Amino acid sequence: DLRLLNRKLVKVSELISVRISPMVNYTIEPFPSTSDGKSCLDLSVFSGPHYPYYYVHEQTRECYVRRGDRSEPATTLELNTLILKGMNQTYDALPTPYKIDDISFTLLGATFKQETGESFNFSQEAISLGLITPNGEVTNAGLLLCDQGVLRHSRVVCTHWKGKEKGEIDGDALDDQEFFGTSLIMLLNNAEAFIRNNSKNPWTVQGMRREEKSDYPFRAVREVLVNALIHRDYQNMGAEVHVDMYDDRMEISSPGGMMNGSRIQDLDLRMVPSMRRNEIISDIFGRLHYMDRRGSGIRRIINSYTYYKNKPIFYSNEYFFLVSLPNRGIASKIKDATEETQLTGEETQLTVENVHLEVLMTSIRQKCRNKFRTGTVDKFIKLLIIYEDKYPFNRQIVATQFEISENAASRLLKKAIDCGIVRKEKRGVYYFRVS
Repeated sequence: DLRLLNRKLVKVSELISVRISPMVNYTIEPFPSTSDGKSCLDLSVFSGPHYPYYYVHEQTRECYVRRGDRSEPATTLELNTLILKGMNQTYDALPTPYKIDDISFTLLGATFKQETGESFNFSQEAISLGLITPNGEVTNAGLLLCDQGVLRHSRVVCTHWKGKEKGEIDGDALDDQEFFGTSLIMLLNNAEAFIRNNSKNPWTVQGMRREEKSDYPFRAVREVLVNALIHRDYQNMGAEVHVDMYDDRMEISSPGGMMNGSRIQDLDLRMVPSMRRNEIISDIFGRLHYMDRRGSGIRRIINSYTYYKNKPIFYSNEYFFLVSLPNRGIASKIKDATEETQLTGEETQLTVENVHLEVLMTSIRQKCRNKFRTGTVDKFIKLLIIYEDKYPFNRQIVATQFEISENAASRLLKKAIDCGIVRKEKRGVYYFRVS
């Protein structure tokens, strides 16, 4: 009955208008069922900028988040994160009661000079980098990177355990140290020094490069530690970054799961989108060359174990993120290969990948000229860096990466196909075009 269907449609629309605050962007359309001759309603709710969204009923006003196949009330931390998202802010950009005269950035300036060769002019660059506001207020990013380490919950707890599990052997801690009250840069240096000092075969420095004849590859260790420090949830003041070393592996964990609510272990590691929880400190660490801005960190970690059967393990839930790195000193090799061959192979592989990506990026920029805005082209480049021309993506991924609705993503993909930068493999499956 068409009239009954219309009444149902109106009723659903009224419930959404009354029960959801603020108003969401949605479409609702009837379609015939494949069985029983009945009609159904297709309700599509789109992502919107006005976070958080509440369910309102009588005297209840509740915010829900999706966990697996269940909708559950958001925790205080999750609600705070949604509020920041609605403000288009990140935690590290928020101002604090501290003023410029309360802190110093001597270590940051020295590190800037050492790593980039450029002088760090604090008075000129502090505002543009997001360390202080135009009103002279120090941001949370400034407190995290200042010499004084004002945010004491930004700590790293390192432990070297006997055996392969905590508590496996009496008097089970061979070494333990806790680092806090200093800049994130010093926390990174201290954690790296602890790992090196507690490795049977530590990495060594020869000339300007580190030899990878080590229990743990320096590249992977640096990547995991940097990610733990810049992507951790600093709103969770009762938690910290942990480095736990065992006989057969090292585990590095940090507070805060994947930003989009997914679980890393459920994803294809070659196609994990790059998302930043703390934009300012991520940008500064990128400038210091502590991390790759193109989102290739996971590939770098995996490539460090190319010739080993034991591979890094990635795990996350809504509360924390963990990476387990096997001890290469006791791990089984896939084939008899020297460490020198491994290092050369990794560098060659990364170089070939980089050259291929450069060619693809140049092609996209040429084909998109005068057809897309510069910001849109840049987002296509970011998507290309993640998926290259080898891996498929869909409109949901495009919608998330471009922060648009799925309908808008479909229109964008159609235009990209017309421009020759994307090809459609089959319904809902897209690839970047090689030539």
